Amino acid sequence: MSSLIIKNGTIITMDERRRIISDGAVYIDKGLIMDVGGSGELLGKYSADSEIDASGNVVMPGLVNTHIHLFQSIGKGLGTDVNLLNWFKTVWTPLVQGLSIRDYIASIKLAVLSSIKSGVTTVAGYEHVLSLYPEALNRIFKCLRETGVRFIVGYGYQDSGVEIGAPETAVRDTDEIINGIENVFSRFSKVDTNMKIWLAPGTVNWCTERLLKETKRIADEEKTGIMIHAGETLSEHKYSVEKRGLPEIAYMEKIGVLDRNVLVVHAVWTDEREIEYLWKRGAKVSHNPISNMYLSSGVAPIPEMLDKNITVGLATDGAASNGNEDMFDVLRVTPLLHKVHNKNPASMTAEKTLEMATIKGAKALMMDKYIGSIEKGKKADLIILNMKLPNVTPVIHYPSAIVYSASSENVDTAIVNGKVLMKERKLTSMKEEKVLDEARRAAERIIKSTNYKPSGK
Repeated sequence: MSSLIIKNGTIITMDERRRIISDGAVYIDKGLIMDVGGSGELLGKYSADSEIDASGNVVMPGLVNTHIHLFQSIGKGLGTDVNLLNWFKTVWTPLVQGLSIRDYIASIKLAVLSSIKSGVTTVAGYEHVLSLYPEALNRIFKCLRETGVRFIVGYGYQDSGVEIGAPETAVRDTDEIINGIENVFSRFSKVDTNMKIWLAPGTVNWCTERLLKETKRIADEEKTGIMIHAGETLSEHKYSVEKRGLPEIAYMEKIGVLDRNVLVVHAVWTDEREIEYLWKRGAKVSHNPISNMYLSSGVAPIPEMLDKNITVGLATDGAASNGNEDMFDVLRVTPLLHKVHNKNPASMTAEKTLEMATIKGAKALMMDKYIGSIEKGKKADLIILNMKLPNVTPVIHYPSAIVYSASSENVDTAIVNGKVLMKERKLTSMKEEKVLDEARRAAERIIKSTNYKPSGK
């Protein structure tokens, strides 16, 4: 890998002291951040193979998207103005039934393209449908690696839950699922340092107790994580209480599944007792505010979780339950939602939001030792924001400018593992027009093969 120095920028480090370095520089070599400091100091110490002049711009950690469904990217608009249970019927079912491996790869590329252009350098892909393509896992993982983005790949599955929205075509026998999980880890667990495999049981309500316990056993043995939907909607909350006598997070606590290697996705319908369980077990939370609004699921008690020092990361969710994969949309909406919901302008600040999108997001994925801040020895996953555009001019307070004023259009450069994936908004790792064309064709095939009719028609 070639060395690189980024100079003359304002460095938003997100380190422990949350330092902001004016006229700063970052020296990168062998995919690592080797030094951070003033431009004069670093330019006098190092000679790099290439330079990027960030004058007037911000250099900050790449954003961490803690929850996305890559296979959904070509499903934008399949189901609109519906709640989650109806969304399963109008989006999930046609996508899963009509998705070929060629379509899946087209959707992955589209989602990654959107992610890079919105400043995301680490993606936690929650892939329910991976278990449906055992013969194509080599192709899927090869596609993910070639994008250059850092991935947590959630190997998804479910063995029940048809009555609460799980598509029959995606439900598998418990033993078949366990064998599939073990096969995946034996074949792919050490495939690439840029890609880690987690377990992704669909939802608490879509899995038997045995499957959830086996998931925890395997995750512990493989020293990996678990991502799981829980407490997303009131109907799911009620279903769990009626079926088990407990809401989903409390049920996970009861059966010994809730732990520090668990990322709970959504956690909208979470009471004080469950917040206590999350804190006690060191479990993490992925907050998906736009998706929760899109499906009218509710508002997660994130300020209360942050007050308990629970680690919370931000996420877009899948494009079919959000509209896009734009993390800058999420950055802006997150604090605004909680301010108005709590009728308190201080309930969510720009600084807290920026933490959740970077260092706290990295911690939610158990990767904060490697990414999430600009510090010596960490992976060189950075973005450069153009702060000379009218939407952010003048910059008086950097966190506010990034959270409340900036958009994905301000993302000029994206770097992962020291490799420039986008510069001056032109991707170096993907052919944008080809990706867009393949995505359009994939969506057309799915609509035709499933005889899909838009909701409300």
